[in-house]
Amino acid sequence: MARKEDKQPQYLPLVVKARLHTGGRDYDKIKQELKGQGFTCKQMKAMVREGNYFDGLVLYLSKWNWDNHESWHLYNWDAKDDEAVMLAMYEAEQYHPYAESRYKGDFEKFQNDWKNEEYDPGMTYTFKDGEVEVLEVLQEEIDNIDHEAVKKQVAAAEDAKFQKRRKQRQRRKQSASKGSRYQRKYF
Repeated sequence: MARKEDKQPQYLPLVVKARLHTGGRDYDKIKQELKGQGFTCKQMKAMVREGNYFDGLVLYLSKWNWDNHESWHLYNWDAKDDEAVMLAMYEAEQYHPYAESRYKGDFEKFQNDWKNEEYDPGMTYTFKDGEVEVLEVLQEEIDNIDHEAVKKQVAAAEDAKFQKRRKQRQRRKQSASKGSRYQRKYF
């Protein structure tokens, strides 16, 4: 009788329970940090409010290899913190790249979508290492991906794409009649 082997997952991120320290950044600090990046005064004020809502919350965060473990990603939160997370995320919506077509200045629509579980941020919300105090590791990172094999597959796919484009260009060159090519005329 053949025994079915336990199959390890290919990849699981690091998941932690952590306290956030995002408050204390005032408008002038944020303005200095983001100088020249195109944010408006209103957007930077929303960042201050957002940081204040997140400050002190204990949330579940994750770190992933796909961004080289550069940021903590918002993973989940307890039900008691839902209101504070909702308010923080609404403030984040005020400087979302597509804010004009989403929830800019429309808290009622945002709150309605949040309560009906229809809200989709459209991107990952992240925190910097300095803003996160890890309280407990809930899941260690598991990385069973053969990164060399993945690199080879990516390289092979890119080469196949290049060869396909090269063949298409050659076929176009061969099928083009002499009359359709540009010829310089001297008058």
